[in-house]
Amino acid sequence: MGGNDASGTVSGTLLGSSITYTGVFLNFDGTSAAPNFWQGANLVQNGSQAAYSQNGVTAPTNSSLIRFNVQGGGKISFGSAVVNPFMAFNSIGQSGRPVTYDFGTSAFNVVSDNTSLPAYWSTGSHAVLGNALTGTEFSGVIKFLGTFSEIDFTTNAPENWHAITVGAESAGSVVPEPSTYALMATGLAGLFSVARRRRQVR
Repeated sequence: MGGNDASGTVSGTLLGSSITYTGVFLNFDGTSAAPNFWQGANLVQNGSQAAYSQNGVTAPTNSSLIRFNVQGGGKISFGSAVVNPFMAFNSIGQSGRPVTYDFGTSAFNVVSDNTSLPAYWSTGSHAVLGNALTGTEFSGVIKFLGTFSEIDFTTNAPENWHAITVGAESAGSVVPEPSTYALMATGLAGLFSVARRRRQVR
């Protein structure tokens, strides 16, 4: 199950600022050719972006994500500190095989989910204990509380695959470094793009 996992670093941008993931991941694709698992218009089964767009959250607007299929974890580092960053999840855990993301000391709230509104792999459930999120086919968005230069997490169990992307509320939520100027967009900005294989029927 973990034969294709890798350890390394992948870099991208978030609202004009650099962002890096370092840790274990399955694979990724930096092109724009990957299917968009966040947007209903591009989904081929049971899909809706509604799982990512409740409570004023803007669903990710591109196909960017990073995919995992082994237990492990890693670190997301922001080139410029971000106030209340978001993390969007696609298909965390499955029936009989829940997956937990433990964020250590980083507090968060769940702001959007697929409890009643389907995402790519239909509806799911989740539970929060302290700063850990456990998902069973969970898709949705969490909002971290505070100002972050990095976010660390560990995962406890392997599965076929699950995925994340990272975002911020607006340009004003990224704290610029001195003498740094960039055009910045609003809404959830994607971090990674992944070449996806067809998911197994579960």
